[in-house]
Amino acid sequence: MRLTAHAKINWALNVLGRRADGYHELDMLVQRVALADSLEFEPDDGLRLEVAGSDAPTDGRNLAYRAAAALRAACGVQAGALIRLTKRIPSQAGLGGGSADAAATLQGLNALWGCGLDQQQLAGIGLGLGADVPLCLQPGLMRAQGIGEHLSPLPGGRALDLVIVQPLEGLSTPAVFQAFALHKPERMADIQAGMALLQAGGGMDFGPLFNQLQPAAQALLPVIDTAQQALLANGAVFAQMSGSGSAVYGVFENARKAGQAQAALAADWPVCIQTKTIES
Repeated sequence: MRLTAHAKINWALNVLGRRADGYHELDMLVQRVALADSLEFEPDDGLRLEVAGSDAPTDGRNLAYRAAAALRAACGVQAGALIRLTKRIPSQAGLGGGSADAAATLQGLNALWGCGLDQQQLAGIGLGLGADVPLCLQPGLMRAQGIGEHLSPLPGGRALDLVIVQPLEGLSTPAVFQAFALHKPERMADIQAGMALLQAGGGMDFGPLFNQLQPAAQALLPVIDTAQQALLANGAVFAQMSGSGSAVYGVFENARKAGQAQAALAADWPVCIQTKTIES
């Protein structure tokens, strides 16, 4: 069995406050993109993870392995599995690569082991692994609230051409949220206007969209602003950091212009990927 684990971008990210348990309440617009890792699952006596395309760990430090172990425990499964993970989504990028791998693992092993769990039950297990895992069980465009677990799928999500660049350094999510307290912007994304923009019939005025974590991330890693300006200088109509960074995506009018920008930027940005959002 083979599944794809699609990355995501954050079109809008508002931080509404911090909860007593330390998590932050968020209001986000998120969309899955064509860029994806791939996972293969087959029966095995034990629980094993093999990773290609990355030096990511193959034990409990890897979210895919932890997802497999969590599903196994939740369902009382005695069987094992061999998981072969091929990485294409860059790490510490704000693109949800680890969460996407965990979500695909839950889906794949749910089928392989015959657990019979529905998506809501898988999302419950996924939330225990990370706040982005439930949204990575959903395709297309969605609004994510709470810590990311309250999801509202949005029909008519547009397919838009993107180029994603990432500095050599990644960023840890806890470090960015810690810096947010010192670099909280007054501006917020307009979620309602953003929803209309991103659904079918929207124009190319991306003014309502904003990521409130970007100023904090740039304070830790100023080259994020360099990446944003480089995308805009090469024809992007909009550019912004995804999630807690450090990847920055640019939106282009069509695939040809995105391809030209990717070719121009690749020499300066080792991670430079042309992709597009997935329609919903």
